[in-house]
Amino acid sequence: MAGGVVVSSFLLAGAGIAVAGAPASAVTKGVGTSARAAAEFCGSVAGIYGVSGELDYKGKHAELWTERIKDNKARAYAKDIVKGDRVEVHRSDKKFKMSSKPQHPATVGGYDSCGDTANAYEANVEDQLATRAVRLQTGDGYSYAVRTCLFPKSGGKSCTKWYVDHK
Repeated sequence: MAGGVVVSSFLLAGAGIAVAGAPASAVTKGVGTSARAAAEFCGSVAGIYGVSGELDYKGKHAELWTERIKDNKARAYAKDIVKGDRVEVHRSDKKFKMSSKPQHPATVGGYDSCGDTANAYEANVEDQLATRAVRLQTGDGYSYAVRTCLFPKSGGKSCTKWYVDHK
């Protein structure tokens, strides 16, 4: 990682909360066809996150992280990875009215994604991978649905349930 500083993501033991950072060289893809559109969709990760969804697939573990204090962002995290594994956070195009409990819609219509593919350092030294963040709540009592998807280098795909934040 020439010239890049790495800030690792980690979970605070027993608290179920993540303090997040991302490699300065994180490769992200988002909506649109331009790098600018991707940069605007895949944003800053600073914040305190908690786990809102989990999955285990082909010996790997992935989690959906949602911001706990400001409730503005969501991101994806994976561990036990190999070079070439990919993790994405998907965000629905549709907004959902928030209620007092989290919701898990079966379908959301269209969505966009922000993801990263593990390089050798992330796979062999850190053994973890996290995406940039996507916007979660809209500030008007609505939230986008989000989920984490894991794409192992060996093939296949597995995703957490869609998650709509609550008030």
